[in-house]
Amino acid sequence: MVKGDSGASDSRPDAAKAEGFGRQANKGILAERVAQELNIPRRTAARVLDAVLDSVRDLLRGRGKVAVKGFGTFERKIRKGRAYKHPLTGKSIEVPDKETILFKPSDQLTRDTRSGTPPKPRKTPAGNNPEDILFKG
Repeated sequence: MVKGDSGASDSRPDAAKAEGFGRQANKGILAERVAQELNIPRRTAARVLDAVLDSVRDLLRGRGKVAVKGFGTFERKIRKGRAYKHPLTGKSIEVPDKETILFKPSDQLTRDTRSGTPPKPRKTPAGNNPEDILFKG
């Protein structure tokens, strides 16, 4: 091995090709998947993804709960404050209430993501034409 060579290949794979079980998917990988699924440019898919995520954020702020059938439920909750003792000093410390967001996956999502189950067949839009799916703008 040459000094300074970590043994890793210099060519870095695409974000979509680098995915594997145990590795966290990010927004770029998700946008890439949406682009492939809808046969649209990645930039357009990223804009659609941003719009969906912004809408979920706004609805959580306004309504407190967003349910997506077949996927799961996002819910804003308040975790009660409590008092506890500092482990070194023994001094009592008050922790205030904290607002947090919970996600509960649907039973369908849980079933579909189990290891060893065959992938669910995908629904294809009628005509498989991107013009049918997206607005022009």
